[in-house]
Amino acid sequence: MVGLLWQWDIRGSAHGLLSAHPISPFVSIHHVEAMEPIYPGMSSLDSLKLFIKAMKVDPMSFLQRSIYYDHARRLTFSVSLGYAIQVFPSIVLPRVLERSEMTFSAWNKIHNLNEFDLDTRDPSKSVCKSPVLFFLEDVERQGNTTLGTYVRAGRLKDDLKRKVLCFPRSAPLPYVGRIQALGYPLKNWHLVSSLCIFFFLFSASSTLIFKLFLTS
Repeated sequence: MVGLLWQWDIRGSAHGLLSAHPISPFVSIHHVEAMEPIYPGMSSLDSLKLFIKAMKVDPMSFLQRSIYYDHARRLTFSVSLGYAIQVFPSIVLPRVLERSEMTFSAWNKIHNLNEFDLDTRDPSKSVCKSPVLFFLEDVERQGNTTLGTYVRAGRLKDDLKRKVLCFPRSAPLPYVGRIQALGYPLKNWHLVSSLCIFFFLFSASSTLIFKLFLTS
């Protein structure tokens, strides 16, 4: 991390950084060859192409993160625009989600919280507390809005584990395979503290629709 800007020199998975992006502009990725693909199931090159596409489609909102609570279902949604949406099976406080998960190690291969200036935390070891992940599949402009489609990752494997280990609680949104986020452009990234999120569930199409509005 560099002052009000940020870049990285890490190894492994960048998920912990990308899903807890600070309110500052993204600058650069170093040593891509030492990292796992940004989007699971894609090659490193295809991941970078999609990553760059998302950045170009909506550069002001790119990777900015917001949190929404569905108290009726006791779910927490953490949205990192242009990257991923995490759905936690419980209410998780912002002070926890704002800390980056240690899914990566330092360039010197040391995997230690003290190696980084940013606030980090260890990933949850319990599948029953871990989020269901939806990663960006595609993004496009629609007039003055941005439509991002996020597809569920590891659905069969993870849901089977949760069914066995977390009974009687099932995986969050068991019938949802995709989430679409319709975002409106931001004008002043440095004034943004959060995004207000409204969502509508269309169970017939197994798609959850988010509508995102700026709040400063």
